[in-house]
Amino acid sequence: MTTGEIGTARPGAARGLEAVDGFAAARERVCASLSAAVGPDGAVRRPCTSRTLESALLLVLLHRRGDHPRQERELAEFLAAPQAQADGFDAALVQAVLHGRTVGADVVGGELLAGFDHFSMARKRLLFDVCLAVAGAVPFDASMLCPPRAADRGSENGDNTVTWVEMIMLSVRVLVAHGLGTGAQVDAGERERLLELLGSSRAPVWENYPAAHLLALLAVQEFAPGHRLVETGVAAVLVCRNPDGGVPSMSDLDVFSTAPAGIALTRAGADRALLHRMCDYLIGQQMPDGGWAFGEHMRHNDVDDTSYVAACLATVDPVRHREALLRAGGYLRGIVGRDGGFPTYVKGDPSEVGMTAGAVSALAWNGTDHGDLLDGAARWLLDSQHEDGTFERSWSLSEANTIWRAMWALHSLPEPTRTTLQERIADASAASHRFLARAQNEDGGWGYRPKDPSDTTSTCYSLMALAAMGRRPQDDAVVRAGVAHLLSRQGPDGAFTALPDQVAPRPLLFDAPIFTDTWVLLALTGCDSDETR
Repeated sequence: MTTGEIGTARPGAARGLEAVDGFAAARERVCASLSAAVGPDGAVRRPCTSRTLESALLLVLLHRRGDHPRQERELAEFLAAPQAQADGFDAALVQAVLHGRTVGADVVGGELLAGFDHFSMARKRLLFDVCLAVAGAVPFDASMLCPPRAADRGSENGDNTVTWVEMIMLSVRVLVAHGLGTGAQVDAGERERLLELLGSSRAPVWENYPAAHLLALLAVQEFAPGHRLVETGVAAVLVCRNPDGGVPSMSDLDVFSTAPAGIALTRAGADRALLHRMCDYLIGQQMPDGGWAFGEHMRHNDVDDTSYVAACLATVDPVRHREALLRAGGYLRGIVGRDGGFPTYVKGDPSEVGMTAGAVSALAWNGTDHGDLLDGAARWLLDSQHEDGTFERSWSLSEANTIWRAMWALHSLPEPTRTTLQERIADASAASHRFLARAQNEDGGWGYRPKDPSDTTSTCYSLMALAAMGRRPQDDAVVRAGVAHLLSRQGPDGAFTALPDQVAPRPLLFDAPIFTDTWVLLALTGCDSDETR
């Protein structure tokens, strides 16, 4: 069954779960809650929660400027709360900005990036070390000083530029040079380029990315503290703060929030007018090259958001949305790698499982036009599976996230690709099922990784993966136990809560609570339908 046919469960199809105590009520409650989150324009507008990194950087900036004492107090109150110091990196930031304490341990290499295996590793190490230095948790060190031309290298392959990488690295260069007392090493051209980048955003907070915006503001504060971009930039970040006084990880995640919600609501049989309104909003956010970004008023799109949006449009109505889907296909065709896989942002960067799986799920509605892409991407996915049935975790801490996305992709393949790869897909599915069966906790749920405590999001991903494979509670004890655990996570008020699992910048967690309803609804409808493969 193709992506375009992922639809509402047929009346009477696989209704065995209706007899499970609380199942139908839970599904209806989540569907109603997610529907209520859709605004008049079709967008799902729900904020990300506040995060320590951005809040600490803003507090440092305000302290240096000295013109917002009330906001400084509010930020300090947020950072003093226990949840703002959940791990060693966050605690080091908080202790430095609130109490002037330094940290002796290597919380970046020894904890935050421990086990992080990604082509951006060196850049992430530098970024997080400099954030600690700006906060006063560690001293600036000459090893942090980027060579003059390395600071504007936007892509790991050197051929293309991701603007926020360029801006972050230029900001890092300026901050380290001034931190070492050698600000003169930053030439006028670099300063001008940083100001040009900072002034290029169409969104109030630069590319809806507070961390990058704040690092640039801190850098410009070093050499042009009275510049109007600092004044307007501080004002924009202050406006986007949450009621708890902290700064969210993203200031606008509306496109990324709307697309998966649309898929979930379609599968749940939501009102068609509501779904069309959501799709009209998403089409209005499509960029000239056919892709989508995670939020509004942005310059850069990515494969992840494009895939979710295209899958949503195809799920709701591929005929009605054909023009937008064809443009999305053109974008994906333009960014695919030579190995058949898809990167996140830039053509030529290494392919990633989550992106490749998402692209397959998005292109499957029109396999006649994209048979070559689907075949190459499916083979790359199959080659990327680990022996234990897992894949790289990519943009999630949960092993089950990319298992779900890969299984959804492989089981969405149209003919003749599906038949050609039928045996390999069956073997991959069996391996992933064995992993999920072994990783399931005694309470029926799943955690980020085997032996981790069960959490709602990982349990949803696992059930979605099993549903994509065609596993149903009537004939699979793993699914039955998983459904029972998921229902047990519902609170007295009918709501579900979940740990965050998504990361950006990797591997920092960010929390968008609206995703809880989305993943729960996808899991519940997947377990109760024959229409989810």
